[in-house]
Amino acid sequence: MEFTIDEIADNLPGLGVAILHLLHAGDRSAVRGDVIFQKELFLIGDYIERVGDDADFTPHIFGPYSEFAEVALDELVSLGLVRRTAGGYTLTSDGVRVWEKVRSAFPADEVGAIEDFKAFINDLSVDEVLLFVYVTYPEYTCESARLHDILQKRRPLSASLYRKGKISLEKAAFLAGMNLESYLDYHMVDPEVG
Repeated sequence: MEFTIDEIADNLPGLGVAILHLLHAGDRSAVRGDVIFQKELFLIGDYIERVGDDADFTPHIFGPYSEFAEVALDELVSLGLVRRTAGGYTLTSDGVRVWEKVRSAFPADEVGAIEDFKAFINDLSVDEVLLFVYVTYPEYTCESARLHDILQKRRPLSASLYRKGKISLEKAAFLAGMNLESYLDYHMVDPEVG
């Protein structure tokens, strides 16, 4: 059974609307795969309480994971609003049309936050994203299959985040598991750090 754009827009749950906002953000650039999608939505849900409540993130093999978000994304794909390719997830033209009808469900400050989170993560590697999320939200790492591997690389990963201008020097030291003075010494010894 085919649904009209208006019918889809009228019946789209809040989590679906949040996902459309995420995919529309950043000039509709692709969200590069499932791990990045989950972590972007997790950060959004940490900021926008109703998104976090709807998604109900739990610890998983790659850190915070939401089965509800995965199902909502799959539904958007099956409705023809989202395209899944090797490059990630993007909005279709129908997805843009539905987004235009539902975008007012989020106030400007929340839309701005979604834009900011996507801009923060969009050009990071999966390992950089995992380091940021694992160290910032350690309560979600208890099931992680990658925690040990990521923590082994925490100094160069934190340095890369700092070099890209994504985090402050203080946050880089925190992610590296070092105090600021030690991190500055590390920074001075290895000029590639920054």
